[in-house]
Amino acid sequence: MSMDKPTNRGSMLVLVLFLAGLLSVFAAVAAMAMRAAQNSSRGFAESLRAEEAARGAIEQTVAQSGGVVVGLIGMNVVSFGQTQVVVTPRSESARIDLNLASPQLLAGLFRQLGVNADEANNYAARIVDWRDEDDRVEKGGAERSAYRGLGRIDGPRNGPFVHAAELGLVLGIPAAVAAAAAPYITVASGLEQINPLLADPPVLMALPGISPNGVRDILAQRARPGVTLASLMLGLGDLEEFVTEEPGQSVRFEARVRLGPNNERRFEAVVYISPGDKEPFRILTWDPNPPERIRALP
Repeated sequence: MSMDKPTNRGSMLVLVLFLAGLLSVFAAVAAMAMRAAQNSSRGFAESLRAEEAARGAIEQTVAQSGGVVVGLIGMNVVSFGQTQVVVTPRSESARIDLNLASPQLLAGLFRQLGVNADEANNYAARIVDWRDEDDRVEKGGAERSAYRGLGRIDGPRNGPFVHAAELGLVLGIPAAVAAAAAPYITVASGLEQINPLLADPPVLMALPGISPNGVRDILAQRARPGVTLASLMLGLGDLEEFVTEEPGQSVRFEARVRLGPNNERRFEAVVYISPGDKEPFRILTWDPNPPERIRALP
């Protein structure tokens, strides 16, 4: 019996040490979980604070405009305590309107996104078939029978696109292509043409027959004071039917919310103001994570 006691004491010591180690592991895991929960809660709170700041800054900018948002230019800096918001308005005429743009302009955009010419033309035809009211199939397009043949009952709309994200529902257009097109399309300009004084390079490259050097020339001229559409278009061929100086019906506000050093959030809102509307303005779309745009040619 006297020989067994040290062994028992040793076994108990090993067991105690094992349990202590196990408890320390549990404590470490619990601490990590608590830190993750705290970080998640902090991130959620910051997201809410950033979104409210963005909305407030956009509302203030609209109010300061006197209800005339079309034609707004420049930046507006709004501060809420330590939170700073930089609001930049830009007319939706800088984008290609899915509901009104010509097939040539639509196909031109898809080509700039790396789609081959035949597929680009087909995508454009399917957009037209989606938005028109008839069941007549455009060359390369798709009407009701094509959607039903694939078991789909969600298209075509046979009416206007209600949101730019609806492009991803058009038959045959890959999700990756729709995502790549998102920064350059709209449903709210109310124009068939685009404004080359405002448009990003991929939109300019969608103009039929234009070259990269032609786009570089447009971008260089836009940087000069006093540039007009007429001077911009000199020497660029017959593009009158695809371009306009009209401001469009809506304005997109980009809001950059600075919560602190290296802590910035981006939001975009498309705002529409209608004379006689009971609401001072309406937000047509709100994007808490807008895609980045290509703003210069390589």
